[in-house]
Amino acid sequence: MIPKVNIVLGKVKDYFGILELFILSDNIFRERSLSQYPKLKEILKKSKNEKVDLKIFFENFEKENKDKLIEVVEKTKKLWLPLNDKIMKALEEINEIKWTKKHKDFNARITLSPVCPRYLEYNAFDIFYKFDEKNIIDTFLHEISHFIFFEKLKEVYPEINPEEFEHPHLAWKMSEIMPGIILQDKRIQDIFQNKKLSVYDNIKKIKIKNRLILDILQDFYDKREDFEDFIKKSYNFIKANREEFEKQF
Repeated sequence: MIPKVNIVLGKVKDYFGILELFILSDNIFRERSLSQYPKLKEILKKSKNEKVDLKIFFENFEKENKDKLIEVVEKTKKLWLPLNDKIMKALEEINEIKWTKKHKDFNARITLSPVCPRYLEYNAFDIFYKFDEKNIIDTFLHEISHFIFFEKLKEVYPEINPEEFEHPHLAWKMSEIMPGIILQDKRIQDIFQNKKLSVYDNIKKIKIKNRLILDILQDFYDKREDFEDFIKKSYNFIKANREEFEKQF
């Protein structure tokens, strides 16, 4: 079975909580989000009710840019459709596990949020409307790779609680490193070439015992007996060096 991705235009009312979380709370994505909307930044500086002003801003932005947003949806469909089946098959081969009926359909939602979460329970993920073509495909790959990776993780560790797949748990942190390894596999690069590592910038700087964590896990990947061996060595290494790792994540 090859999963398909439905590409849809999100509505601000449905994902306002995401905008509120990343723009109004203290988090690593706040400044990145605000940098995309200089007028909003000025509005919030003078605001007496940030939540109300945030909602008004994005509802107005959505109305004023409706045609442009629809164009982004159509552009994204044209970009992804030729790659879908090849990518889904390559991810199966790499993770050494088959997609199941649970993942028959994904929804990629075009939104106004510069931060693009994935929703494991709903087989869904978000795409920022301003992304260029390369960033659109990279985000598809990054997010879809999470879904099949967690299925493999459950196979390797049947006792693992799915809550651990979310922030701030260690399994979640490891999962955010994985696209930097998995998406550099030749089977992916032959379909979509992108040498830029698909990980958060802070991950690129993490060092354990004076070696970059990405280099350490890449060694495990290159020397793996199989994908399960790679997962076990990676997870055991991170757990063994948890304190040093989490200080930097």
